[in-house]
Amino acid sequence: MLKSIILEITADKKARNIEPTHATFKEVYSIAISKGLSVAEVRNGLNELYLAGEIEVGDTLNDKYIIVL
Repeated sequence: MLKSIILEITADKKARNIEPTHATFKEVYSIAISKGLSVAEVRNGLNELYLAGEIEVGDTLNDKYIIVL
């Protein structure tokens, strides 16, 4: 579910020509929480995706970015 949320954010930004197109933690959290996931579920899910090598995570000026590999 989290992977689809990240892809949804990325696709929306590409469609609206917003750069950079990566998702941020804030964006993922807000959508995931609105879909009924808890903060712990979001954090654990992102950690699992990162450890499995399915997402890339890095620092931005004010947040962290997430890219699906």
